Amino acid sequence: MKIQFTLNGRQEVLHISSDVPLLQLLTEYSGISSIRPGCDRGRCGNCVVLVNDLPLLSCLVPAFDIRGRQIVTFERFSQTRDFTEIQKGFTQADALPCSFCFASKSMLTHGIISGNTSPQPEEILQAFSLNACTCLEPSRIVQGVQQAGTLRGRRRRHGRRK
Repeated sequence: MKIQFTLNGRQEVLHISSDVPLLQLLTEYSGISSIRPGCDRGRCGNCVVLVNDLPLLSCLVPAFDIRGRQIVTFERFSQTRDFTEIQKGFTQADALPCSFCFASKSMLTHGIISGNTSPQPEEILQAFSLNACTCLEPSRIVQGVQQAGTLRGRRRRHGRRK
């Protein structure tokens, strides 16, 4: 099947089986290295990518489902102002995730604070239930996300977007 999509700002066209998971498409066919394959069943949460700006587990997304969509991996996301706010928020809260889950937790945080810069602890913990890494206590995750949300809110109030 011919699949066209945008990957990190570049148009891509692949001829691939439609049921190949996005995770495999990215790591084997597109050379993406920021994704940490783990369980391939949606349990570890270390394969999060942004699909049309929504964080999704790439191991659960079939290739046919990305036709015409924009995929952003951590390689690209880590170069944005959105990421800088998240990193700064977690640093200020003394809650940096480990190197194994850092990319996925950053993408999950982006998904949360993009729609609501003042998320409630329950919303944060629900979203983070997608990532099984226990490197941070839940209260530290909440603090990091809320601090990142505060920084994002300040930028929005001052009219600077991305």
